[in-house]
Amino acid sequence: MRKFLTLIPALLATTLLTLGNARADEPDAAQLHKPLQMEAGTWDAEVSFFEDGKPSGTARGVQTNTLLANGHWLVNDFRIPATDRFPAYQGHGVWGFDPVAKTYVNTWVDTNDRGVRTDYGFWHEPAQTMVWSAKQSDGQGHFVDYRMTEEFKGDTRIFTVHQLTMVTARPSLLLRIVFTRRA
Repeated sequence: MRKFLTLIPALLATTLLTLGNARADEPDAAQLHKPLQMEAGTWDAEVSFFEDGKPSGTARGVQTNTLLANGHWLVNDFRIPATDRFPAYQGHGVWGFDPVAKTYVNTWVDTNDRGVRTDYGFWHEPAQTMVWSAKQSDGQGHFVDYRMTEEFKGDTRIFTVHQLTMVTARPSLLLRIVFTRRA
């Protein structure tokens, strides 16, 4: 019994150390929500479209991003007015860090797509870049892969969309948006 009693402090110390290390491995909530806070606000958008890797048109729009009251989720509303070349566009999404999936998740619907797009992403702190991946049906029984990056540069964000081609999985540039935060 005496030997057992002498082990209790060591077992307790080991347990506390293990619990402390487990918490140290968990992401800091403030860090998890940092990219959402960086994206909140109203942004003017300069949009460049691409076909076969070549510029195919431009447009201007506005994105309004609103943090929910707890700061854990961001609601995006993006609008581009109609031009002589393109119809009006509207997109709406909600994204944040999903504590159950333990990754960033975004849902997006817009006037170009037939279905909801779900993106999964990660925040690369050193590069101040969010990286997203998505699969979306093309409506013909195929799923198309997309990769999106969002580079944060102070009051400028650069959002780039690539589609992975069906046969070779070669990235094909579709869209680049340069967002500038309004004062």
